[in-house]
Amino acid sequence: MIFTAGTASFALSAWMIAGWHSPEPAGRARLGLERMQYDTAWAFAFAGLAVVALLFRVDFPGRLLAAVPMVLGGLRLAAYLTPLAIPIHPMLGTRWLPLGPGNYNDMGVLTAVVLVVLGAAIATLHPHDRGKFRSVIVTLLASSSLALALVLFFGAWAGGVVAQQWLQLAGGEQTHALVAVTLAAAAVAYAVVGTEEAHRAIARWLPVIVWFAVFVCVLVLWRALANHETRLIQASARTVTSDIQGQIERGITTRVQLLQRLAKRTEIYRTTPEQWQQDAADLLGDHPEFQAVVWAGDDYVTQWVAPESEMRTAGYNLLSDPVRRAAVLEAVRTRQPTLSRFVPLLSGGRGFVVVVPLFVGDVFRGLVLGGIGGVGRDNWLEALLADRFADYEAALIERGAEISLARAPDSQPAAEWAEERPIRIAGSDWLLRVTPTRDYVDRTGSVLPEAALGLGALLTTLLAICVYFFQTAQRRARDLSRANAGLVADINARKQAEEALRASEQRTRVIISAIKDCAIYMLDLEGRIATWNPGAAKLTGYSADEAIGSHFSILYPPDRKHPPEEDLDVAARDGWFEEECWHLRKDGSRYCGDDIISGIRDDSRELTGFSVVTRDATQRIELREQTERARDFYFSLFSDIPNLIWRSDAGGVCDYVNQAWLDYTGRATADETGAGWLEGVHPEDRKRWLDVYGNALQTKTPFEIEYRLRRGDGSYGAMICTGRPFHDMKGGFAGFLCSCYDNSVRREMERALQESEQRYEAITANIPGMVFQMIRDASGKLSFSYVSPGAEALGGVPAEAVLHDADAFLALIEPADRKNLLATIADSAERMVNCSWTGSLRPVGEADEKWVIVRARPRPAAPDVVLWDGLVLDDTRNRLAQIEIEHSREELRELSRHLQTVREEEKARIAREVHDELGSTLAALKMDVALLNKHLPSGPGAARDRRRSMDRLVDSAVAATRRIITDLRPAVLDGLGLCAALRWQANETQKASGVEILVRCPEGDVVVDRDRALTLFRIFQESLTNVIRHAKATRVDVDLTEMPANYELRVSDNGIGIADDAERNLTSHGIRGMRERALQLGGDVALSRGAEGGTVLLAKIPRD
Repeated sequence: MIFTAGTASFALSAWMIAGWHSPEPAGRARLGLERMQYDTAWAFAFAGLAVVALLFRVDFPGRLLAAVPMVLGGLRLAAYLTPLAIPIHPMLGTRWLPLGPGNYNDMGVLTAVVLVVLGAAIATLHPHDRGKFRSVIVTLLASSSLALALVLFFGAWAGGVVAQQWLQLAGGEQTHALVAVTLAAAAVAYAVVGTEEAHRAIARWLPVIVWFAVFVCVLVLWRALANHETRLIQASARTVTSDIQGQIERGITTRVQLLQRLAKRTEIYRTTPEQWQQDAADLLGDHPEFQAVVWAGDDYVTQWVAPESEMRTAGYNLLSDPVRRAAVLEAVRTRQPTLSRFVPLLSGGRGFVVVVPLFVGDVFRGLVLGGIGGVGRDNWLEALLADRFADYEAALIERGAEISLARAPDSQPAAEWAEERPIRIAGSDWLLRVTPTRDYVDRTGSVLPEAALGLGALLTTLLAICVYFFQTAQRRARDLSRANAGLVADINARKQAEEALRASEQRTRVIISAIKDCAIYMLDLEGRIATWNPGAAKLTGYSADEAIGSHFSILYPPDRKHPPEEDLDVAARDGWFEEECWHLRKDGSRYCGDDIISGIRDDSRELTGFSVVTRDATQRIELREQTERARDFYFSLFSDIPNLIWRSDAGGVCDYVNQAWLDYTGRATADETGAGWLEGVHPEDRKRWLDVYGNALQTKTPFEIEYRLRRGDGSYGAMICTGRPFHDMKGGFAGFLCSCYDNSVRREMERALQESEQRYEAITANIPGMVFQMIRDASGKLSFSYVSPGAEALGGVPAEAVLHDADAFLALIEPADRKNLLATIADSAERMVNCSWTGSLRPVGEADEKWVIVRARPRPAAPDVVLWDGLVLDDTRNRLAQIEIEHSREELRELSRHLQTVREEEKARIAREVHDELGSTLAALKMDVALLNKHLPSGPGAARDRRRSMDRLVDSAVAATRRIITDLRPAVLDGLGLCAALRWQANETQKASGVEILVRCPEGDVVVDRDRALTLFRIFQESLTNVIRHAKATRVDVDLTEMPANYELRVSDNGIGIADDAERNLTSHGIRGMRERALQLGGDVALSRGAEGGTVLLAKIPRD
């Protein structure tokens, strides 16, 4: 089985990998399975190969293969714990992937955990060594993997947004879970069917295995709850930040509009200074956050100031201060209101100035300025928010400095939850930082995750204890079964002994009838022996001659308690006398015999003598003693049996209970015998018990009843009592022998099963979709046997209508999609594979369509009848979001390519400007300096040195200008092509560094379009720069190859090689820049170590 599981997992994973490499990879594979993530498919492929390799006893390679899913899962977990530190998307991506690395989802976090545990379980397998320790470890790891896979499957099958967010699903988890369940179950089966010693070890450690597997799932759910609380706090912080941002922008916009109206009023009404003062004073009264309002003319000098207390600032030139000057000139240039940076205000304190220009046509008439802030009003942000956000601290930051702060009262901010938003209004460049308080974070968080973890650990422990108790009960049941078998064998032996005893008694009666073993003799009235039979002679040793005429007292010992004559008196009076007593033989030995003395009377009823029959009772007494010893043995055996056993006599009264009964009830034997044991029967069960027992006692037939019996601690346990009648040695009914089996555990399991079914009904009723059971009969007709209430919310059709007629739901699906759905259902029924379908339906009474996902698992219900258990989910939101994401990605790629094109064009323009302007200027300067050197007479040595220095400076400037122009845009690339540009750059670098650089290009120049040539050239430049700076190399080999689909540039050196973490280093801007350039054209850049040391860079750019 494990070989089949490994082979199937490898085949399915390989098929998924091949599907990703198809020209247009679909979102869903055939056979109705979700497509695996690319890295996950590789991981399961290696896991399947590892299983097959280990089964074929290829140990070391098999463990290496099993390590691959562990490494991939570990890297994914490391990337989750340290975001952006480990580049994935996907980790095993190659240049043959049609969409290129970065365009594929990562494996989910829970999938990564499953792969790590499953890989460890597979690596622990060892066909040669199937000892108990290894079997326990394999079972522990495989069971944990199986439990996690089931949690993953349930989360993926539920399909809700909550499950996806909580468990951080990434897509394809249903298929991942199915493959993981297959491999884990096979590994568990492989470990369980090992040696007998391994099987016993697994059974002994089963509670620990169950506890660990379930506790791992509890940890997953605990982490999901904690992540959910984190997302709630982050979402609240973002919402508050947006609200505060809106309030700030609205508040500033309102103040700007007030100043604009004041400026327009000044022009329209030709306002006098007194009127302007009145209008400005009214504005200040309504809006106290303004410290002052100023009017400045077209000469930028302040003329009117309100309030009048600030008139001392009149005549201030606004252009005298650099900060105010920048804001004023920007406002005049744009003819729009402008905000200054935070500055010291003229009236004292700090704040910012709102500058509103006034134009009449194209004529600049003046400015209205309003200062916000000042002494006592620096914290204008706190006044603006007015304690609306008591749980948050808001701060405005300008150029890294905090300019205004609204503090939360009596609480410290939680800096790790801070949210930042830019505020750009009226020329301002501020940053808003909103931080929730520590008290708010503590209030928002809850102990639910920790409580869930503690409760899960408790329930896990209880489950493990239940498993232990179940194993113990099974073991005791087996012991009880063996004890019962022994008891039955003993009872059969006793029956055989009793039958043998009855046969012996029958033989004895024959013997007595033949008068062979009994002494029968006659006595006269005085007690003298009158007759003597051979049996008497044989029994007593006296012959007939010796006995006849002698008193019969010679047959009794002299120490008899009462004389034998008294026995004759009793027989004469009562007609007979019977006694068991000691007798004396002739030789003086004693024996025990039964005497039956009967009076002999004549027809007149006169006593004429006595007849005595003496039977030797020695054998019977020995048998009785033996029976008593057997009874004591059986009672001691019953006391050791763990089942509760009691016995009743023929009247139904309890006369024996075993030790297990006393231990269970906590009572003494005297309290339980008689009718006392009925006191422990539950009052509600007592009448039913008496009815059943009374009927069995009357009919003397076996009975069985379940009732509740009180334990020693006062609680009640369920008991199954089985009673069988037993008989005495004569075959008569002697009572009942009853055995009681504790059925409490099974009753608890039945109650747990009932509660589980109720929970399932509750979960089904609350699933946001339609849960169904669908049946296809032998004729191919579809019908629903169960539909959850979610059908009405999904399609507007009540569940009862769908149950009555399946077409009530199928008619909602568009005809084309309906045909595809029916074909999918037919294929699922034919091949008995899961039914997976995505399409659209139009709900009743709604204009818009809904996208839905159908998931169903088939199973045969009868010959030619198939039943599906499935779920229909609303996928409209996910489908719309997917379409929007694809559009956004395409726009971002177009924007990136446009920015790179603009950048290169700007470099080319700057190079032309520098060449045309600065180059010609330096050339003219050089000629002028040469002309001066030629015509000026030879002067002192200092003047000559100065002229030579000027020549060198001009030459240096010309060289620097030429180098800058070349760096911005190498003319050789545009003029001579890519190969010539690569050789030119290699010669320049070799001259500057002394490193030998060898460039190999195809024969004849490679014709590469402008964008691709520039990209390859820039990558080549950056790679040479990295070699010179870091590699310590003495030789560089450069190969440019023209492939059918790509241009490949290979740069290798003999230096110290690239560090392992160089690509993950946040400061590796050069490597990141080269890769971004290649990705813009659909290519890629790969770095690796050379076979003989050094570093190899391989850049691939598609030709089309």
